[in-house]
Amino acid sequence: MNYSHESIMVPEGFLAWIYLHSENQVTLVEDHWHRSLELTLMLEGESLYNINGNEILVRENELVLINSGEIHSCQIDWSKPYEALTIIFPFDLLKQSNPSVEKFFFTLDNDSPNYTQLVSIFRETYHLFKKRASNPHYQLKLNSAFYDILYLLMTSFITEKKLSLSVKSQKYWNRCQMIIEYVDEHYKEQLTLTSLSREFGISKEHLARTFKEYMGTTFKKHLTRIRLFYAYQLLIYTDYSLLEIAMKEGFTDSRSFINSFKEIYGITPQKYRKTLVNHHIIRHKKYDLT
Repeated sequence: MNYSHESIMVPEGFLAWIYLHSENQVTLVEDHWHRSLELTLMLEGESLYNINGNEILVRENELVLINSGEIHSCQIDWSKPYEALTIIFPFDLLKQSNPSVEKFFFTLDNDSPNYTQLVSIFRETYHLFKKRASNPHYQLKLNSAFYDILYLLMTSFITEKKLSLSVKSQKYWNRCQMIIEYVDEHYKEQLTLTSLSREFGISKEHLARTFKEYMGTTFKKHLTRIRLFYAYQLLIYTDYSLLEIAMKEGFTDSRSFINSFKEIYGITPQKYRKTLVNHHIIRHKKYDLT
């Protein structure tokens, strides 16, 4: 398998993850999967998506939906006018909204009146998010929009699944999701391949193969990515020292945090923070996000 698992971690205080593509100009998102539900509204231009091997050209004013566990990628041509808004609902929120959500999947019906309403909410959310710097309470409005979208999905665009995996494949898939959930919840602890294998009663070798096969990465890299996500939030939203950030998010020391950050972002956290401050993108505040 040549696809990877992506951990979707929502910033503190938000129900879902939201981002504008113009603020993160990625040309190619390679094959990956996650447990979360992902929706994108094409605001301008078009983008080519591949979902479970099916190519879909998403045009302006169209939504694309990616269900939990679906392998997907997309290509963007930034030489042409382009903008899109993506909202990703974490699996835990889906589970709270529908305890049996694993038995269902979501599918969009472009001819449904509720589809038009869904697009309308997305557009309103786009304008709100675009002007977030001037609205100190935009988080509350965003969370309200997230609930409106989720309500429409749960009431108008949900369908019962027909299981296609073999019993053996389903067993490994379920175990894989349990492991992901455990690591997501315990990432601050000193997790190792040994301690994780003991927790799930499987050998280190088998666990390592499971990570590589179902998540397209090693256990160590997966754990580091989770820690880096939360460390990144502290880096840009607080004035904690690098050592404080490292200790809060499970790194052994500041050097480990710095090296991991540079490997992923291509710059040290000190320089990254300084760049954001110089461009007036962030203002540090003394408050605890954990």
